[in-house]
Amino acid sequence: MFCKIALGLFAGMLLTSCLKEDIVATPGMNGVKFYVADANGKDSLVTQPIKGKSVKIVVDSDADMCSVWPGGTREIMKKKISVNGTFPDSVDMFNHPILVKSDQYSDYGLVGAKGLKTTLSNEGWYCSYTYPQAGEFNLVVVVTNHGYNTNDFRPAVIEVGKLQVK
Repeated sequence: MFCKIALGLFAGMLLTSCLKEDIVATPGMNGVKFYVADANGKDSLVTQPIKGKSVKIVVDSDADMCSVWPGGTREIMKKKISVNGTFPDSVDMFNHPILVKSDQYSDYGLVGAKGLKTTLSNEGWYCSYTYPQAGEFNLVVVVTNHGYNTNDFRPAVIEVGKLQVK
């Protein structure tokens, strides 16, 4: 009798601890900062990136993983080169454009679209990017907790907003 009670209590504690590990909060983001290397090679905080100059994007987040979608590049594969330019862009069977490359989150899930991988530092998750042209770009950050070797992860898609590049 005592063995059955002990076995029942042990099994209950084992399952309780497993369930606590599966309860993972959706991560948040505290902010995004931009740094450009100055003449001495040290990072200088800037409010606007400059076209053609590498910018370090730092995401302050409590996430286990982070990717940045800067939105500066979108290149669609062309079907054919025509004399008068009337041929449409290439599309797949779902009528989505076939991309050579894209870092715009609106293209998430399409072949050729991907965000930037980041590295964790004391300041947060960071990556480097060079905007090819001036203009306004939609910056999106995807942060997630858990998900290692499982299909159970908690992503949060955070639209940082429009970023003006000089």
